[in-house]
Amino acid sequence: MSQSVDRRVALLRGVNVGTAKRVSMADLRKVFEDLGYEDVRTLLNSGNVVFTIRKARSRDHAARVQRAIADRLGIQSRVVVLTRSEIAKAVAANPLTSGADNP
Repeated sequence: MSQSVDRRVALLRGVNVGTAKRVSMADLRKVFEDLGYEDVRTLLNSGNVVFTIRKARSRDHAARVQRAIADRLGIQSRVVVLTRSEIAKAVAANPLTSGADNP
């Protein structure tokens, strides 16, 4: 991957849980693509999104995505955007891995 791009993960709170806040993953991917993000992928029907950004874009990506989802999809959802290293640190610090058969 080029030094000018970075992969990120967006986690949407409360999306597609029960009958409230239903979001099509195709619509969610389109929101990210329309915001200029690249290589947008979603995981199942979870509301989790992996995407590529240009490093030169130093924006608050979480707030930007959260506003777009509200404006375009009519869904209020808190969005957390994490970097590759933040995800790796969280996985490494998982206290449950020592007891898991298949972490």
